[in-house]
Amino acid sequence: MALLEIKNLKMDFGAGADALRAVDGVSLTIGASETVCLVGESGCGKSVTALSIARLVATPPANYVGGEILLNGQDTLKMSNGELQKIRGGVVSYVFQDPGASLNPVFRIGNQIKESLKLHRPLTRPSATLSPAGGEGRGEGVRVLKNVITDYDTEVIRLLKLVGIPAPESRIRNYPFEMSGGMQQRVMIAMALASEPKLLVADEPTTALDVTIQAQILDLLSELKRRLGMAILLITHNLGIVGDMADRVAVMYAGQIVELSPARELLRRPLHPYTKALINSVPKLAGGASRLSAIPGNVPRIGNFPPGCRFAPRCPIAKPECSEKIPELLEVEPGRFVRCPFWK
Repeated sequence: MALLEIKNLKMDFGAGADALRAVDGVSLTIGASETVCLVGESGCGKSVTALSIARLVATPPANYVGGEILLNGQDTLKMSNGELQKIRGGVVSYVFQDPGASLNPVFRIGNQIKESLKLHRPLTRPSATLSPAGGEGRGEGVRVLKNVITDYDTEVIRLLKLVGIPAPESRIRNYPFEMSGGMQQRVMIAMALASEPKLLVADEPTTALDVTIQAQILDLLSELKRRLGMAILLITHNLGIVGDMADRVAVMYAGQIVELSPARELLRRPLHPYTKALINSVPKLAGGASRLSAIPGNVPRIGNFPPGCRFAPRCPIAKPECSEKIPELLEVEPGRFVRCPFWK
């Protein structure tokens, strides 16, 4: 069973005749310990889709009008507020693109990480164990609880060490403004990991950082995934980082997924015209200086989507019939899905 399974998700902003469809029939799965990148230009609906997993988009103004979001087999769209509080952080955690805006400027970082720990991981006596009673673990003997916490300060220091913050014993008393942008993002990652989630959603986690720090944060996420065995949903508009991070890639445009593929196959041979255009717009290091390849036009605004294929007005291979009907997302090769009948 997949850790996360989004089925035909549809979300509007507003209601009635004024409703604007922001996410339109999105389906996506993420397995345990898998990294999936959600790629597309700004305004495509990537962040709204990701926030919907834990129902973090307020209703109203949002309105979930269709579909399912199965997290560990449970539909979050049917959960009560109390049930949602348990899965937020406990099962899925988020790292956002601007750590300076996410951290509270008037509280020390140690206290902010402790808040997550107190919500999801209460203190335990060092001798606490799990009994194999009831059949679970029978024949395995007694298992010690994973990462037992006997002191919150010690656990905060362990988390800060885990994300590579130097001298965490003193850093625990820092305020956010006393740290660089890269260090602030590491604190946000430590806070997200404090509850030991099964899924980490990283929404443009390197946008506000310089190139060197971007690479460090991405390397950190890869290392943490390997060590902790968690799944990652990485949202980005930069296809340049996909090859090093992703197992699979979902390309999103105007509220719909237009291509879904294993990462290496997509980078080697993209199928959808939009994916091809995104890859062609990545600057090349070889071949000398040349004009960057840009995609003409802009992503259509919500409520102003063109008829038929939404990429057709910007597509170099568009045909008259492209504006007549929205193409379906079809599996054209094993494991490869594309929303374009003229992909060959």
